[in-house]
Formats: sequence, C-alpha cells, structure tokens
Amino acid sequence: MDNIPRFIFYCTGVLIVSGAFTLFTSELITKVNDPSYVGLFFLLGFGLAYMNIIFMIGRRFMRRLNGPSPALYIIAVLVALPPLLWVGITGAGLGDSKLVFMLTIIVGCALGAYFSHKAGLKAQVKFQDNMRQYINQDEKPPDELKNSHENLNKN
Repeated sequence: MDNIPRFIFYCTGVLIVSGAFTLFTSELITKVNDPSYVGLFFLLGFGLAYMNIIFMIGRRFMRRLNGPSPALYIIAVLVALPPLLWVGITGAGLGDSKLVFMLTIIVGCALGAYFSHKAGLKAQVKFQDNMRQYINQDEKPPDELKNSHENLNKN
C-alpha cells in the first residue's frame, strides 16, 4: 500500500472516535439489557452507529486509492476494538446480553466495512474523473482577461 502515513492517520483517528463514542455512551449500554422494545432500539442504534462510523471514514479513505483495498477491514477491527474491550472488561451491566451486544457491534462493523468499500470504489471513479477534468482543462485565461491591460484608461 502506497498510502501508509495516511492509513496510520485514519487508524489513529478511528481509534479516538470509537473510543470517545464508547466512553460517552457507556451509560446507555445498560439500556440494551431492557427486555422491551427499548432494549432492541438501543441495540440496533449501537450497531448502526458503529456501522456509520466505518462507512463515513472508509468511503473517504477509499476515495484516493487506486482499486480495492483490504485496509477498510483493518479499520473496522479498530472501530470494534474499544466497545468490545469496554464491554469485555467492565461488563457494562449487560449480564446475559453481553454476547448479543458484542455480536451486534461485530456485525455492524463488518457491514460498515462492506458498504463503505462499495461506496469507496464509486467515489474513486468520480474522484479520478474530476482529477482528469482538472488536469485536462484549458490553461488559457478566459477571453475577457486576455489583453485586459489594453482596456485600461491611460491617465
């Protein structure tokens, strides 16, 4: 991979964002243990939130690459790491729902990586087309700027 500094930058950023999201929502993790629809709502919300983190960052990362890259799956692992470690170490008051929460995070991160890879490939094509247009554009100034010094009043 020719973008190693950029990849490392994205990896550290992803760890910080995922860790911050995990810390800020750590009090809400216990809501997943609720047996009503509220627990299901929070469980799906956490899965979608982590999926969206990967989707947004992965699509942006893929835009400047050339072709497919397995880097998004490494980024997905790094996004899943803080919540899985948090729940694994502290338990977060989940009890029996601990495994379900962990599987939801893993599936959300995997889906985020998959969908961001597909969206990233589309963004690559658009980015490369825009670059080609920019490089191939005329470097000539517009007609109104040609010889604009001749139109000045001579005082």
